[in-house]
Amino acid sequence: MLPINLYAQTNKKANYADSLQNKTFKELKELSTEALSNSDSIVLDIYRKTYLKKAKSENNSLEMARAYYFYITWDNLERDIQYSDSIIEITLDSHHESYPTNGYLIKAQLYYYSSDFNKALDNYIKASEWADKKNYKPLQIEAILGIAAIKNVWGLHEDALKIYKTIYADIVKSPNYKEDFYEDYILLSNNLSLSYIRNNKSDSALVVLKSAMKEALKRKDMPSYYDLGKVHANANFYLKKYPQTFDSLMKFAPNYEGLILADSYYMIGKIYQYRNNESQMISYFKRIDTIHKSMKEPFPELKEVYNALYKNARKYDNKDLQLYYLNQLLKADSILDLNYAAVNKKVHSDYDIPLLKKEKQNLVRKLNNRKQLLFLSAVFVLMSIVFIMYYYKRQQKFELKFKELLQADTVTSLGTNTLEAEKTLSDIPEHIIEEVLKSMSEFEISKGYLQKDITLNSLAKDFNTNSTYLSSIINHVKQNNFASYLKDLRITNAINCIKKDNPYLIYSMNGLADKFGFITAESFSKAFMEKTGLKPSFFIKKLRRSK
Repeated sequence: MLPINLYAQTNKKANYADSLQNKTFKELKELSTEALSNSDSIVLDIYRKTYLKKAKSENNSLEMARAYYFYITWDNLERDIQYSDSIIEITLDSHHESYPTNGYLIKAQLYYYSSDFNKALDNYIKASEWADKKNYKPLQIEAILGIAAIKNVWGLHEDALKIYKTIYADIVKSPNYKEDFYEDYILLSNNLSLSYIRNNKSDSALVVLKSAMKEALKRKDMPSYYDLGKVHANANFYLKKYPQTFDSLMKFAPNYEGLILADSYYMIGKIYQYRNNESQMISYFKRIDTIHKSMKEPFPELKEVYNALYKNARKYDNKDLQLYYLNQLLKADSILDLNYAAVNKKVHSDYDIPLLKKEKQNLVRKLNNRKQLLFLSAVFVLMSIVFIMYYYKRQQKFELKFKELLQADTVTSLGTNTLEAEKTLSDIPEHIIEEVLKSMSEFEISKGYLQKDITLNSLAKDFNTNSTYLSSIINHVKQNNFASYLKDLRITNAINCIKKDNPYLIYSMNGLADKFGFITAESFSKAFMEKTGLKPSFFIKKLRRSK
């Protein structure tokens, strides 16, 4: 027999789930997104189950497929593959342009990120076949690019290059491709150029990049311009055109962060090395060490960097730095395992601390399965390149959003649609609508929303109306539910206050959440991100620097 409190709790959940049956799929999706943003796993589970139940009851295979996608978490391969198989199975006869192609793409991506590249390739091929059958170009490109990525992992760079060249040629043959397919054109220019560099055809990469950079600059698309500029510098570097590489990097480096910046410093340091300027090389390599300490993200050249820094510390008999740099080298080496034996041999012959000799000997024993480790290293290099490009693009987007947010005098809250509301709220007396709208206006002006304990019922009571009327008016006037309306008022007020008042810049996330009516720092951060596309920590950090 269930305990009384557990029975009541279970019964309450069941009743709540029943009350959702009349919701549309769009409404359930929005509720699920809100629960996810609030990290409310219990409520989220109810919404997902209701979505799937509704789809099954209506025998709607397309919505069932979307419901199964909501269940994929990317952290349990066996379970996620079952969901992707379900998506494929129920949409095999679908006339929708994206299905069952999407099911095969999801399955391919699951296997790819689990390093099962054979199965990933099988599913990318099936996705490609279905995309061709449906003649749906966006998914055709996505499937083919997945195949190219796997070929790069396997070292089949020539095959990957052929794929990139084919897609690129398909886009540029359109008379207005720079207008109609600008984003695809820029992305493929980037990928094609990197593929040319991998195939020792850096001259060809420079030709592609020149046109793409010119177009990005013409459109004042500076993030893409800087992104392409980095690949341009890489191409010149591999062609040993060091003066051109140096000039490009000195021009573009101030716009880079993280791994992109570290890789730029590496090339600058190597150029100084070729000029026999060891002190400048060491200076730039130390900057890479600073970046690595903050990011903890290794990249292949990091071992060479720490080897050079170790040698320099040994030259000046700085034992503390010797120990530090060697430890960093061995950590990077154990993760990347690129050219491990050669690097370890050089370091081993120069180092005389018994404890680290023992550590190195332990690392040497890890080379028993060298082929597998080298294969995994190649995978890591490819994924590092993808991550670097993604990270840089994301940071550039953050910078643009910050500038837009800073330039705006004030950030506005949800718009008001009073006229349409009065037309659709025919079941509520007109004078009540007017009174509630007046109360809402006063509530917003007085910032009553900063109280943390506000509920729909308590606010309805303050407005001398009932919760049903208030909920309907908010839904129609603000085009959102009560919780979203309240959250939007709070976060809009928070953004405007933080922009204008310096004292808020010293608050912690918990302090800001408390100040602006949020219960937790997490809910405040998520609301801020939804409203601006920026993390509040990033926004405040940039504000501190600007002031």
